[in-house]
Amino acid sequence: MTNDSQIFVSGTWRSDKTDQYADAARRVGQLIAEAGYSLGCGPGTGIARHAIDGFRSVRHRTGKVRYFLPAESHMRAVGEEVQPGADEIIQTDLDYPMRNVHQISKSDGLIVLTGGDGALEEILPALADYDLPVSALRGSGQAALALETLVEIFPEWAPNVLITDNPDELARFVLEQPRRRTTAPAAG
Repeated sequence: MTNDSQIFVSGTWRSDKTDQYADAARRVGQLIAEAGYSLGCGPGTGIARHAIDGFRSVRHRTGKVRYFLPAESHMRAVGEEVQPGADEIIQTDLDYPMRNVHQISKSDGLIVLTGGDGALEEILPALADYDLPVSALRGSGQAALALETLVEIFPEWAPNVLITDNPDELARFVLEQPRRRTTAPAAG
């Protein structure tokens, strides 16, 4: 693992939809920090806020909290704001879909805690293009449900996917997978 190795945590940025998943997100953030990885996430709201709190609860961590932001105009259009908590902010100047692919290309794994179409935009390149491990919290949203269906359609993705109710298993699956990350998207 290098200093820039990161696990991306995906989920809704709307705090009103995160209460029942807050403990799971905090635990995932804690396990990422304990493993020595950086935490990649959006601008510190919703699920990211809880994962950051868990990450920061580890005293002797070596990783960073890294925000990946789309162009400011896109954030304003949906009402998303940058919250405190980042060690590093990567301003991509991209729209949301392209930002989502970019942040996955810089990650070593993906953990999905809630989320819908944006999380799905992260899941697809993680599996199809970058050969990354992906875990999702069962029943936490449309993205987890879509992932279950996608694994049936693309069984070759199954070794890189775990869908579970257990936050420890979510993190460990991604953290313990051998690093197979490719440097460029695979040809389709």
